[in-house]
Parts: sequence; C-alpha cells; structure tokens
Amino acid sequence: MRNLWPIFFLAALTPCVEFLTGSTSFLGLFAALPMSAIPFVAITLPGYIFPVLLIRDALVAWSKGWASLLGLGIAYGAVNEGLLAKTYFVVNPLSPPLGPGGGLGRWLGVNWPWVTEISLFHMVVSISVPVVLGFLIFPETRAVRFLSRGAIRWMIAFLLVEITAIIALQSIVGDYRSLLPLYPLPIAVVLGGIYLARRMPRPDSRRTLEGGFGRPVPLGLAGLGFFVVMFLPILGFFPIAFVATPVLADGLYRLGAASGVVAAVYPLACAGLAMRFFSRYTLGDVQLLALVTGVMIVPMAHAVSTLDFAVGAPVAAALYLAAILLARSRILKRAESPTTSAAV
Repeated sequence: MRNLWPIFFLAALTPCVEFLTGSTSFLGLFAALPMSAIPFVAITLPGYIFPVLLIRDALVAWSKGWASLLGLGIAYGAVNEGLLAKTYFVVNPLSPPLGPGGGLGRWLGVNWPWVTEISLFHMVVSISVPVVLGFLIFPETRAVRFLSRGAIRWMIAFLLVEITAIIALQSIVGDYRSLLPLYPLPIAVVLGGIYLARRMPRPDSRRTLEGGFGRPVPLGLAGLGFFVVMFLPILGFFPIAFVATPVLADGLYRLGAASGVVAAVYPLACAGLAMRFFSRYTLGDVQLLALVTGVMIVPMAHAVSTLDFAVGAPVAAALYLAAILLARSRILKRAESPTTSAAV
C-alpha cells in the first residue's frame, strides 16, 4: 500500500502526454460516441501505464542511472509509434504527425526523420519526465521495486498480445498487410534501446556538476535549448501563439530533400550527447528538476496557448506544472530537514 501513491502518480501523469500534444481529445473520447472511449481505455492507457512501470522497475532492478532511462525511453517510442500507432510508416505526406517536412526523408516506406524525432520525443516527455518526477516526489522509493515477477510477466504478456492482435487485425481487415516487412525496424529499435540501457554505466557519485552551469537557471535554459534543438524538425507540431516556432522548423525544410537526411541524423547525435552527459555526471535533485522544467516549457506553453479545454491540453499542462511544483516543494522540505535528506 505504501507504493500506491507513486504508482498512481506514474499511471495518471504518463498518459497525459496524449492530451498535452493534442493527439487525443479528452471530451472527444466521450462526446461523439461513448463507445469510442473503449479503445483508449483498453489499448492506449495500458500502452502508457504498463511500459512506464516496467521501465521504472528495470531502472531500479539494474541499478542504472538516467542515461539508461533514456535508452529505455527510445525503446518505448518504437513500441508506441512503430508497432501500435504505425506513424513510422504513414504514407500521406500531409499527415499532421509528419510535421512541416511533409514527408521529406521517406525511403523504403519509412519516414526516417519522424522515426528519430518521435522516438526521442517519447524518450524525453512520455517516459523520462514522469519517471524523474516520480523519484523526486517520492525519494523513499528510489531503491524500491513496485512490481513482482508475476506482475512483470503479466504486463509484458499483455503488451505482446496487444501488439500482435492489433497487427493481425489490421492486416486482415485493413490496408496494413504491406507494412509487415517493415516491422523489423521498430523491433530493432526496441532491442537497441534495451541494449543501450543495459550497457550505459552508472555515473560516479563523486563526479557532480559544479560551477555556474550546475545552477538551476542555466540548467533550465539548457533543457529548453536541448528541446528546441533536438526537436527542430517537428517544432511546427508545437505552434505557440506568442512565439513563431514554426518559422524555425520551416527553415530547416527549405534545404529541400537534404533536410530529410539532416532531420533524421542529428537528433540521434543530440540523444547520444544526452546519454553521455548523464553517464558522466551525478546530478542533484534541484538540478534534475531544473532540466525537467526546461524541457517541458515548449510542450506546456503550446498546450496553454491552444486554450482548447475540450481537447484537454491546458488541463494536461496544469497537471505537469503541478507535478513540477510538488517536486520542488518536496525538495525544499527535504533541504530543511537534514536528517531526512541524509537518509535519502
């Protein structure tokens, strides 16, 4: 029972990314046809909740650091977008998920810029942010596993059955049979992400981030800059009313066909630098919170600027902000109590 609240926190916050980005409309699930909410509850919710709990427990069981969390986040991105949503292979170049590039970089039936971008987006926003916030809010659980071996087997089995059933059903009744030869790609990304997570070293606790860059404000700005740079190819997916971010994204694609290659490759370099950073330095709670706040500025600002409460984006942004403020409050409370802080 003592783990109920941290489990509920992850289960409640992680699926909110669907509403934060506007990918799913909250009222739209129930307003038009109540039955439309069934796939969301039966497929989408477990597709977020089970993986984040499994990833969080793997991190604890393997005694790994944040670099390994990024690797497992990439694996999750491939599961969500490659095996479940199939956006890796969207054919329509005008499809909103492809961003301002309009399908540039599509080769052998795969949207390569989108593969790297959306996998890394899930790595950061969908998985890493909730897990880090969970550890910051509930520090007493940092070395505690939530799932028994039976629960782990059951969740993995459920996800495998879900993925297999969806692929089989779409291949029978839909126009997805041509995608069957392409599924090794997301499977390879999943296995590669897990491999990276297992290989990433845990940083030396004595190697901390000191100096001006280690302060909250510079780290927050670094997190914001990292989000903008890494997700420049799809930044048009986050149009903020008071900031002309689509102009930056459109600028990349003025390179023409070459932009497809650039957009597919350089985000991987950014992810590699992030993994190297977290494998070298041990960050304090305040530093981690600063980074999380920085990377969430653009998604939250986009959600607030829409002012579309029916979709649920502003509400989702408020929930993320509340989680960040709660983490800050818990950190300050621990700082005021040296005994508690030392025990953590």
